[in-house]
Order: sequence, then C-alpha cells, then structure tokens
Amino acid sequence: MESKYEEMARRMRADGVSEEMIARFVAEEVEEDEFRRSKGVTEIEALREWKKIPEHIRKLLLANAFCHNCGTTEFAPGYTLRMRHERVLVEGCCTECEAEVARLCD
Repeated sequence: MESKYEEMARRMRADGVSEEMIARFVAEEVEEDEFRRSKGVTEIEALREWKKIPEHIRKLLLANAFCHNCGTTEFAPGYTLRMRHERVLVEGCCTECEAEVARLCD
C-alpha cells in the first residue's frame, strides 16, 4: 500500500509539478503531520519562552482566545504550549463549551 506522501507525490507528478516543488510540499506535509501528532504535549522550549513573558501579559493572552463555537474568549485550565513558527502556540479548550481553541503569541 502506498503511503500518503507517495500518493501525493505521484498525483503531483501526473499533474506536471516539478520534483523540487514536490519535495518541498511533501516535507511541509510531513512537518505538519508531526506537529498535529504531538498535540496536547507541552514542549520545554515553549514553556521557557512562555515563562519569559511577564505574568500579567500571560494572563491577558489566556483571556484572549476567541472560541468559534460560542464566542467566549478564555482558555480553560489544562492548556498546552508548543512552538510554532518560532512563537508560542497555546492550545486548549473554551471555558464555556469546551471546544478547541488556540492562540499564537507574538
């Protein structure tokens, strides 16, 4: 059975996409899949960066994450921290409806 990435590459070749573009696209997909698999795990580097942010600013960031489901703007306890594009990504749940929410801190 062909892997997901081999299938993507095969289809892209059939569409006439260059090998350089295929390699770049597949590498990005692999990175994104690995990132999704580690969801729910706080990374040490992210925690270090998070601790560099003054506490009052951290509280503001946690109280400012829009929920697409109910409009609430606050994380429930139990959020996780990960690095994404050299910034801290806070992932967790909405305090009201428990839908997934995230905030990229810049």
